[in-house]
Amino acid sequence: MAKMQLTDEEKASLIEAINKGMEPGPELLPKLFPAMAEKFDVQALDRAKIPTLEYAGKRSKAAILAEAHAGIGAAPLQTVRCLGETNNGEWKNLIVQGDNLQFLKTCYRNVDPLIKDKVKGKVKLIYIDPPFATKSDFQSKEGVTSYSDKIESAEFIESLRERFIFMREFLTEDGVIYLHLDTKKSHYMKVVMDDVFGDSNFRNEIIWQRTSARSDSKTYNHIHDVIFLYTKSDIWTWNKQYTEYNAEYVDNFYRYRDPDGRVFRVSDLTAAGTRKGSSGMPWRGIDPAVKGNHWKYKIEKLDQLDSEGRIYWPQKEGGIPGYKRYLDEMPGTALQSIWTDISPVAFQSIERADYPTQKPEALLERITLASSNPGDLVMDIFGGSGTTAAVAEKLGRRWITCDFGKHAIYTMQRRLLRIGKSKALLEEKDEAGKVIVKKGDPYKKAVKPFCVVSAGAYDFSHVMDLRRHKDKYIDFVLALFGLIRDDEKARKFKLANIYAVLDNHPVEVYPIWDDEFLRQVRVDEAYFRGILTQAGSRLKGEYFIITPESCTNVGDTTLKNQEGKDVRFLIKPFPYKVLEDVSRNFVLCEQPGSQANVNNLVTSTAFYFNDDIRIAAVRMDKGLRLTGFETKILDKQGNKFEGLSGLAMLLIDLDYEPDKPFDMDRTVFASDIAEDGSVVIDKLTESVGVIAIDRHGNESKPYRLE
Repeated sequence: MAKMQLTDEEKASLIEAINKGMEPGPELLPKLFPAMAEKFDVQALDRAKIPTLEYAGKRSKAAILAEAHAGIGAAPLQTVRCLGETNNGEWKNLIVQGDNLQFLKTCYRNVDPLIKDKVKGKVKLIYIDPPFATKSDFQSKEGVTSYSDKIESAEFIESLRERFIFMREFLTEDGVIYLHLDTKKSHYMKVVMDDVFGDSNFRNEIIWQRTSARSDSKTYNHIHDVIFLYTKSDIWTWNKQYTEYNAEYVDNFYRYRDPDGRVFRVSDLTAAGTRKGSSGMPWRGIDPAVKGNHWKYKIEKLDQLDSEGRIYWPQKEGGIPGYKRYLDEMPGTALQSIWTDISPVAFQSIERADYPTQKPEALLERITLASSNPGDLVMDIFGGSGTTAAVAEKLGRRWITCDFGKHAIYTMQRRLLRIGKSKALLEEKDEAGKVIVKKGDPYKKAVKPFCVVSAGAYDFSHVMDLRRHKDKYIDFVLALFGLIRDDEKARKFKLANIYAVLDNHPVEVYPIWDDEFLRQVRVDEAYFRGILTQAGSRLKGEYFIITPESCTNVGDTTLKNQEGKDVRFLIKPFPYKVLEDVSRNFVLCEQPGSQANVNNLVTSTAFYFNDDIRIAAVRMDKGLRLTGFETKILDKQGNKFEGLSGLAMLLIDLDYEPDKPFDMDRTVFASDIAEDGSVVIDKLTESVGVIAIDRHGNESKPYRLE
């Protein structure tokens, strides 16, 4: 009998399927039944489940998850700054700067201490509003260009599909996901989501009328977006939402008014059929049994309602009293799938964040209230202006949001730091039931503690600070290579600074925490021979050394051990970049240099280390002028960027205070900076802070403009 050859990931997938009473994936069939492997047409079996899209570059779900499980593309999360204090172990909301696919892989791997056992399978609501992949410029209502889509067709579809596969793993069993798109690619994505989440878990297609009617098209004008609602299973969180009654309905049904002005309609107090009990007896001289009816309430309840003024007594003699249903006590009309009552963010709106693709809080409020409860975790991996995070914050939910652009990160940070000046979304009452905050009043509360963390783009100085914490440093650099510290396996080599194994070969983390050692030792051939002397014949094959490039000037080297066996010393430079031969493919993604590229969809995994950049500036009559700009980044040809060509944007804080978080008021993109470095800024204050962002996402320390 042929032996099954299953990986650990495939075994786990099989066990999960059995526990859930589901069929194993078709990709496992040839391995489960190797003797019949040739008879299986896996692709045909896969297609037979539900209609799917076939396109170039489409990968299996198993391959995508297995890659992340192995740590490929995952990246350790590095805290950049925390705003607000919490007790150890308490949840902190997260703004994640980095490629969202990379972050999703990190969450799926579930080893990073910041999110371990806190995200995977714990997210109640996911809302995503990705770029729409139409190869065209999108504009706000005011005509400001918001973004140009970067990719289209199959590449766009697969990029979102990969993310759906991971996001499904993060949802609770009763979790839901909303996908917000325009009409151009929504039909493709419906099929893809059917594939990932199951067509039986499709719950609704919501039509949001995002703008009013226009007459500037040769065909029917596009005035709506599409929002798909899917669940993870056949149970899901659902809190019914209501809209206000329209004027016609109120006029037709709420025709009565109390002396105090309260409007009400009258509903029947009787029901069909006679009863022997209290509800079947005459009340106030009226016997419902005459017409074969009974009272809906007992006599005692009717007396109470009358004393409370809730009974309507008709003026017509012999008329049957009714129950007053006040308009201000009714929830409204149950919400339907076409939403015409939510407008885009107005130009003068208090919630406006000067982010052209910003969605209104009312839209996310409705979604969040319907599909989550206070304390639940909400996720948005295309954070943009931070609407999802702001709404989740004000509705008492925990949240995670993510974006690649520094402009978006600082926009979200600013919005949350100023959340007390925004509008409250919920009515609040004191213990006596008195309303103390009306919906629409100033929110007034400070934001709960949150952290800005980096996923794949790290601040060099922060990494080097880890030198003071040996164990944290070791764990961090190992994680860069998809490795976890394993002292038990490492101990068998009986060599210093071995903390993990890679393909059963030792991995050394060079001891940069030991300053005395660094002054005397460098990684060179003599260093390798010293290791061989200590190891004797125990060492053979490969020996990995993770080290800063500044500590070595040699590359991979092969030497003989005492038995004449080859030992290949493989240098893994750190922290400048991680080599491709660690099964990673790195593409350096650029920060937007203009408003037109703010929301470019990032499909490649970015992984690099931020280096300090320097700026100098002086005041001008109508703004400022950059007099100095220095960055170490190189272009694709390996050349330094000259002048201001490496600059992506300037962030301006008009009331900068060095001891407080940088509170961005303005973003000036490189495209708006003159060749001589001059920037026009109206109403430049006396206390101005400036941060420069280069094209690779490195940022300068805040520069105070004198």
